Amino acid sequence: MNKTIDLIGFGDPYLDLVVKLNRLPQTNKNTTINDYGFQGGGNVPTACVAAARLGLKTSLIGCVGNDLFGKISLSDLEYNNVNISKMSVQNEKKSNFCICVTEDEVNGKEFISKPGDFSPITEQEIDEEFFASTRMMHVALITPAVAKACDIVHKHGGKISVDANYYRAYTYDYYDKIDIFIGSELYYDSFCQDKGLDRNEYAKNMLLLKSFGPEIVIFTFGPEGCRGIYEDKYFEIPAFDVEVVDTTGAGDVFHGAFDYGYLQGWDVEKCAVFSSAVSAIKCTRPGGRSGIPTLDVVTKYLETGIIDYSEIDKRVKHYESGILI
Repeated sequence: MNKTIDLIGFGDPYLDLVVKLNRLPQTNKNTTINDYGFQGGGNVPTACVAAARLGLKTSLIGCVGNDLFGKISLSDLEYNNVNISKMSVQNEKKSNFCICVTEDEVNGKEFISKPGDFSPITEQEIDEEFFASTRMMHVALITPAVAKACDIVHKHGGKISVDANYYRAYTYDYYDKIDIFIGSELYYDSFCQDKGLDRNEYAKNMLLLKSFGPEIVIFTFGPEGCRGIYEDKYFEIPAFDVEVVDTTGAGDVFHGAFDYGYLQGWDVEKCAVFSSAVSAIKCTRPGGRSGIPTLDVVTKYLETGIIDYSEIDKRVKHYESGILI
């Protein structure tokens, strides 16, 4: 079948309220907000935004309510050139919402979230033609509907990447549906604890996870960079040294960038270096999306170490002025 989509993301958007404080107040005390802004969020949607910014043709399938937050979330996806024609907009339902707080004095970060009350997409609603048309699908929470979509993508020669942010034991049932497994440090630690593994034996532990099905296994460790394994090769990529403003969405952006590189036919380690650079640049601006660079910006940074902010800061101003709907 003709592949008309590079990357489908299967996941529900969030609307993020990004709040910058010196420090959270004590109980019954007040504090001043230094800055705030709304940005679209959600791990899979933000990965799609990153991939679209780099040049992939992306589409998102998921759910929102028909409330204000849902409309803003969809508007932000359109602003970032993510196709939303397959989104389910449900009447009289609330959308996902998250308050992302950064505390400057203690370098802290908190997330206060409220999931929406919409009904998730069911197996019966899966459109085979749509999923057959993509080169890759990116997922996080694997529901029966997502698992069915994975099977369709594989049937038609596509690949599946997963954002393994939080550890859930039932994901063992779905490792065989995943080609590219990229997990967080939190997932890695929980996996090691659950399996009784020595945390410091990175290659051995990742090889074990790889034996369950994925072709590629990578874990991100924040300022320590990332570690991964593919075929019989283990690698470590140090983090880029940038002036960090906000790490919100760093992992999500890493995933979208990795999928971009993979679809260019790059080797795994080149994809990991590229993804680390994209994620690092994102972290130099507030929120999960305002700092996502274009391919030209990343290429220049990798070649010279210089980040060209001329286009990025236009995005920052867009988000500071509010998302238009």
